[in-house]
Amino acid sequence: MRRLAAFVALPPGDRLLLLEALSALAAVRVALRFVAVERVRAWAARVTPGTRPVDRIVWAVGAVSRRLSGTTCLRSALALQRLLSRHGHASELHIGVARQDEKFSAHAWLTCEGRVLVGELEHDHFTRLVAWKAVGLPGAAVTAKSDPV
Repeated sequence: MRRLAAFVALPPGDRLLLLEALSALAAVRVALRFVAVERVRAWAARVTPGTRPVDRIVWAVGAVSRRLSGTTCLRSALALQRLLSRHGHASELHIGVARQDEKFSAHAWLTCEGRVLVGELEHDHFTRLVAWKAVGLPGAAVTAKSDPV
């Protein structure tokens, strides 16, 4: 009940942003199961005009990600890239791998404006395999570009 009261006490713009983040995370979760990753990438990277500040978008995706069980770094990064793109911000989603104690592990992180926004704590330990860019002028047709390393 406290979470609901806290949600209602937020400014309307923040409530809407949290609902957008929830929607994006749910869409990513479903899409990664049933849709080719190329289509998910293109959807997440489609930059359109927007005015929301990057920090508020990061806050919303982080808040929802922490409360939604089963949210992985890849799901959070794709959802964040989608919302950043939707609000006019270019970003780059990175996927890397590492070997830890003879085990293979993978990690995703997202950068925007020179900062790591998702996956910042662990990304230094991973070798980048690919980067998916969401670039372009807001309102222009944009495609996700893959930048293999």
